[in-house]
Amino acid sequence: MADDRVKQIKEANDIVDVVGGYLSLRPAGPTYKGLCPFHDDHRPSFDVDPRRQRYRCWACDKYGDVISFVQEFERVDFKEALEILARRAGIQLEKPTSDSQNLRRALMLDVVRWAASQFHECLLDSPLAEEARRYLGDRALKGETVRKYELGYAPRTGDWLVLKADAAGIDLDVLEKVGLIAPRTQGPGHYDRFRDRVQFPIRDVRGRTVGFGGRILPSSPLSGRGQKYYNSSDTPLFAKSELLYGLDQARTAASKAGYLAVVEGYTDVLMAHQAGIGQVVATMGTALNARHVQNLRRFAPRVVLVFDADAGGDTGVNRALELFASHDVDLAIATLPAGLDPCDLLVQQGPDAFRQVLEKAADALEFKLNQVLNHEGSLGIEGQRRAVDAVLGIVALAPPLAGQAGAIRTQLMVTRISRRLALKEEMVWARLEELRAQKRPAEKSSPARSEEAAPAVRGAKPVTAERELLEVLLADETLVAAAAASIPPEEIQHPGLRRLLAGLYALLAEDVPPTLDQLRARLEEGPLARKAMDLQDVGLQNPNRAEWFRRLLDQFQERRTRPAKQQLQTQLQSTSDHQAALELLRKLQRAKQERMKEEG
Repeated sequence: MADDRVKQIKEANDIVDVVGGYLSLRPAGPTYKGLCPFHDDHRPSFDVDPRRQRYRCWACDKYGDVISFVQEFERVDFKEALEILARRAGIQLEKPTSDSQNLRRALMLDVVRWAASQFHECLLDSPLAEEARRYLGDRALKGETVRKYELGYAPRTGDWLVLKADAAGIDLDVLEKVGLIAPRTQGPGHYDRFRDRVQFPIRDVRGRTVGFGGRILPSSPLSGRGQKYYNSSDTPLFAKSELLYGLDQARTAASKAGYLAVVEGYTDVLMAHQAGIGQVVATMGTALNARHVQNLRRFAPRVVLVFDADAGGDTGVNRALELFASHDVDLAIATLPAGLDPCDLLVQQGPDAFRQVLEKAADALEFKLNQVLNHEGSLGIEGQRRAVDAVLGIVALAPPLAGQAGAIRTQLMVTRISRRLALKEEMVWARLEELRAQKRPAEKSSPARSEEAAPAVRGAKPVTAERELLEVLLADETLVAAAAASIPPEEIQHPGLRRLLAGLYALLAEDVPPTLDQLRARLEEGPLARKAMDLQDVGLQNPNRAEWFRRLLDQFQERRTRPAKQQLQTQLQSTSDHQAALELLRKLQRAKQERMKEEG
């Protein structure tokens, strides 16, 4: 997107007006104050400055401009935040060219939305859907829920949707790309991939339908020929290993409840929401994975996995513990009464019974400890040894969390394991390291991997000259070309600052204005983008940026020549040869004259 369009969108969306649409703000001198939406704020810690068009929370240190606020609050990326603000201001974004990826994605979204409306209308009105309506009634789903979640029905005939698309002028190639129809293996034409199924539209976090989950009717003659549940195949819109059913509706409830509960079935989610327990989502028939956890963590600090009475077997619990050990998330496990799924429990015993199940959830480590001790703990010394390995073996599989916080988390886990199993911590640590060595042979990390593991902003303190270089370049993009000609990114030691500098140079090479807003569109990491805005604000406070920049170039040149100069001085101090000493002095003098010539 052109830099002037980003500027236009920002200028059309005053930060006080935008933030005030989400929060209650009150004037406080030249600024406005309110309760911070990004942490549990009990006193107004959130400050909005209309002069600088910035916000900051003085408690949790969230900071940024109107775009970053929408990113944080709506949990969207930079481009999506721009789209939201553009719509708010009535600004038409540039239409992509006919062969662009954006246009193809927009066409697919339109087709999926059209198909969802066809399935929904069929369920509500068509005689073909009588059995589907009866099934949903038997599951105690109300008409209000059916309409809110746009449930539908795909008729049994093999070309119902194909014929509808033909009549509506829908491009069958696009319908095929989104996984709703497929070409016949024998003869021309296409067939419907969903047949005689209740259709559950799958939406992304912004509420856009991107795929479907279809449940075969129990009475269907096709029920013995296919899967009970059938999902859309992976497409550019739909990835079943990442999406979570109901998250678009659950995100608001999750912010109030402080957690998200993960169940297995679509009807479990719908029944929970219908009963007023909105913080419930479901996976797409796959086990919870790291991508799911990262997605859930955006909306709540705690995740509760709801298992059947057998607790999902060892596999489910073990996977949960591995995720618990390798991610900064409070991952807990709740167990349902025997023979009941969440939908049955809600129908038979009401919402309070389900709430009690969720409230009794134990974190994954505690749950696993209880499980192994109940099974092995009564079997004497050997049983206890197996219990130790059963828990530590899973922790050993998990990639250790990076940084000081990760080290603390692992220490707390080891401390709890040692106390529950009545062992010295040193012995638990030693066994954990043995198991790690067995199950995860040490890999020689490449420089690239080491750099990826390094914190982007925190960690090693940046050199003053490096920090100031980014401050001045982010404040004045006209200096980026001169910097690119003199200072390669490899000279920047701090990984976060190096990434910012390389990003500015990449924009310049692509003939894109090397501004902060253009750079932020390419930064996936929130903390790094916030740090960049901090650096820019410092740079903008210095009116003599050209002189400041020249001084920084001198400092970098001095940094390059310093090692050679120090080597010459060391050699001079250590030599006893008069002639060699004179030659070293001449070299030092020439180096000084060359530096003065460059400065002049």
